[in-house]
Amino acid sequence: MPKKRGRYVKGPKREGLQITSMMDMFTIILVFLLKQFSAEGKILTNADNLVLPNSSSKKKPKDVTLQIAVTNDMILVDNAPVVPTQIMRDIPQENMDQSDPKLVQTLAENFAQEEEMVRLGALNKVEGKVVIQVDKNMEFDVLYKVMNSCGKVGYNNMNFAVMEREG
Repeated sequence: MPKKRGRYVKGPKREGLQITSMMDMFTIILVFLLKQFSAEGKILTNADNLVLPNSSSKKKPKDVTLQIAVTNDMILVDNAPVVPTQIMRDIPQENMDQSDPKLVQTLAENFAQEEEMVRLGALNKVEGKVVIQVDKNMEFDVLYKVMNSCGKVGYNNMNFAVMEREG
């Protein structure tokens, strides 16, 4: 005969839903999805009125930190208008400083933000990466002046956005 006061006689044990393992599974899935999302980096968006040149290159940018778009009307930094393109056209080639002060100031502010992120530990190092989108009909002189402005600030790792040629 079982004991009535002991541990042998108890009512029917009620089994509830064990959510601990289910929570672990959802946490793993969430971390996986967040990792995949953040690994994609910033999506490169084309500026308005911009026709990119065609290329047979298959290389895709791994991480986009700063975007510069050079259209026929305006030079944009991260889709914010900075300086009209005509100002860059008007800088004489004989001029030793072939950059626009407003563009250089905007780029310097972005570079300072990257340096601050490194100081805070959000980034490992300042890489000086920039992706330049240039209209395929843009004069090389304007492109040279934009590149000069980037290099003056410290953005020396320049890539160009192109459209992938089919075939």
